[in-house]
Amino acid sequence: MYQSILRALTALPHRGAATPEGSEAARLLQDYLANLGADVRTEPFQTPKTYVTIIYWLMGGLLTGLALLPVTGVAIGLVLYFIVLAWRYFNWQYSFIIKFPVQHTAHNVIGRWPARRTGEGTRKVILMAHYDTAPVSLLYSPGQQTNFRTSLIISLLLMALAGVVAMLEVAGAGRPYVTYIRYGLMVYFAFQAMIGTLGYWLKGYTNGASDNATGVAAALATADRLQQLQLPDLTIEVVLTSAEEAGMIGAYYYVEAHKKEWKRNQTMVVNFDTLGAGTLTVVEQTGTLDVIRYKNEPTQLAKELVATDAFRGRAQVGRWHTADFDSVWFVRNRIPVLTLCALAADGRMPRIHQPDDTLDQVETGPVDTAVDLAEAVVERWVAGRQQISVLGK
Repeated sequence: MYQSILRALTALPHRGAATPEGSEAARLLQDYLANLGADVRTEPFQTPKTYVTIIYWLMGGLLTGLALLPVTGVAIGLVLYFIVLAWRYFNWQYSFIIKFPVQHTAHNVIGRWPARRTGEGTRKVILMAHYDTAPVSLLYSPGQQTNFRTSLIISLLLMALAGVVAMLEVAGAGRPYVTYIRYGLMVYFAFQAMIGTLGYWLKGYTNGASDNATGVAAALATADRLQQLQLPDLTIEVVLTSAEEAGMIGAYYYVEAHKKEWKRNQTMVVNFDTLGAGTLTVVEQTGTLDVIRYKNEPTQLAKELVATDAFRGRAQVGRWHTADFDSVWFVRNRIPVLTLCALAADGRMPRIHQPDDTLDQVETGPVDTAVDLAEAVVERWVAGRQQISVLGK
């Protein structure tokens, strides 16, 4: 049943956050959710259109501070400020850099089916996927993707070195060698900013069939399946976020807006991301320097199911350290979350952030398995919660 929304989303040239095409995708999703019988709303938020803006602010601020050091020692504050912003952003923590100009309005699209019964035993499942598409990136090319984390860690460590160099330069220590190192770092950061954004200027956005029209399709198909089960105490919410490709920004604002409403022992989240090729993977670990571990009930249930006959050979457990997922904000707020993606045998996500991420390249097997596994996890979770409730009485 998800083929129609896959075709509709990929018929657009792209779905960039806060672009006309992104707005059209949001409209299509609202109509689709309404046809499924959901109560539909959108939640606007402010965001840069792409990570390109953020990279230019981070590298530009750092370069400006390093360039001004011979003029004024105050520039060391500028250097350290942008190092902190970069460390937080690239370790997938909240960074104020996401609020820097220029800001645009994007929308999360939300569909909700309230529980048929209300009371203390009511549970909530949030089915999540981002619908925006990424800029084309040279850093995600097949030869570079596996080295992405290493490259990012090297850049972060060199930023830390830049902070030390800035302090030595202001103190007048180690000259002229410290000055030479400062110049070398400036060249490196300028080169990284160019390489990290050149793909966007040359090729624009990806079509985003696998990343992440497939995830959207899986979230919608799972919601439809769960509706058919008619679990009376279960509220189902589909959350389709924008600006994930700018730094999981839509998901950040969604979690911040609603986390106080959720009871952790009665809420679970399933995040679907990039299911178009490879083997369905239950994500147990992500992160750059700051390792993010998915140690929670729905992930454990999924890992147990992967070992059963129903999913043996169809799904696996794995790790993903190339960027991160919308689910990072749930992990950081200790909200139980399961993240599903598809990985090739070498651990890569084929074609992500590349011009050939198109519908004709999508394999539907991982999408089908993701829907089956998500449904099974929710059923087990609900049954377990019901048993705990009965024992509690």
